[in-house]
Amino acid sequence: MTQEEYLNSMCKIEIYCEILLGVLRYIPVKNYQTEEEYKIILNRNLKFENTDDDVRLRACIDLIEDSEFAISEFYKNGLITTSNRNGEMYLRLYGVLNAVYLQMQSTIELIELFKIPNKKKIVSELKALKIIDVRNKLGAHTPNYTNVIGHGKSKTESYRLGRSTMSKWGNGLKIASSHGSIEEFELIPLMNEFSGRIEYYLDLISDKALKSLFPNSSENKDWMAHRLNFVRNKRIK
Repeated sequence: MTQEEYLNSMCKIEIYCEILLGVLRYIPVKNYQTEEEYKIILNRNLKFENTDDDVRLRACIDLIEDSEFAISEFYKNGLITTSNRNGEMYLRLYGVLNAVYLQMQSTIELIELFKIPNKKKIVSELKALKIIDVRNKLGAHTPNYTNVIGHGKSKTESYRLGRSTMSKWGNGLKIASSHGSIEEFELIPLMNEFSGRIEYYLDLISDKALKSLFPNSSENKDWMAHRLNFVRNKRIK
């Protein structure tokens, strides 16, 4: 398998994760005598604040990759595979909604680690995405969702999913609130919107990491830069 074939076999978010793993793997660490010294130099060279932030970085990368496996599985097989049972549909729906949330949280952690500007604005934008609202209403705070109604006031609502609206690809799913309102949504467009935003921010993170941590040309930098250019071209197509 050629390098191009290998990269083409991966989704965009997986490639960004490989770039960030490269950052962790190839950041130069020299002149250390102990494991403790290695950790101190490693995190200093990564421009992180704490001596265990490298572990935090690896945990975020792993979680983004793992949650992407769940999201990719939804794109491939939807909410129903072969069993055609309600239990599987709910398991897969709750699973993919929480995979989305975990991926968002891990991306926010990376934004903090790499000190991407305007973190507060980015976090607000991500949390305002409709798929996160759906996740909160269906997969987390279903019986006690706090709905902000303005002027510092809020009300607690409960939600339920219309079972008869469940379908393989989440078309026309309906949520009913305890206050009588009904929302209808299409799952795939909301997922596509979310994935596009995560890709955008992983690109910002990867770009800043390469420019700030690898100022000089090297074989390792070229390896990561090639992947960054590849995934950018893949996003354009």
